[in-house]
Amino acid sequence: EVELSSDGSAVNTGPKGVINDWRRFKQLETEQRQEQRREMERLIKKLSMTCRSHLDEETNTQKQKELQEKINGKVPW
Repeated sequence: EVELSSDGSAVNTGPKGVINDWRRFKQLETEQRQEQRREMERLIKKLSMTCRSHLDEETNTQKQKELQEKINGKVPW
């Protein structure tokens, strides 16, 4: 009588069981590596620096001034 583990594989396995276990291990290892790569890409995107040109800064400053003037009631909506 063969005893089965919780994942359905046999506890006392022969060569085929060992090969299947090795394949499953490699599959899990690959999935873990892919997840780590995705996590690394998310961190890289999150922590990457963005560059803004001088023109972008001037445009942003002008928009901030206009918004502040609208808030203060100097410019009609």
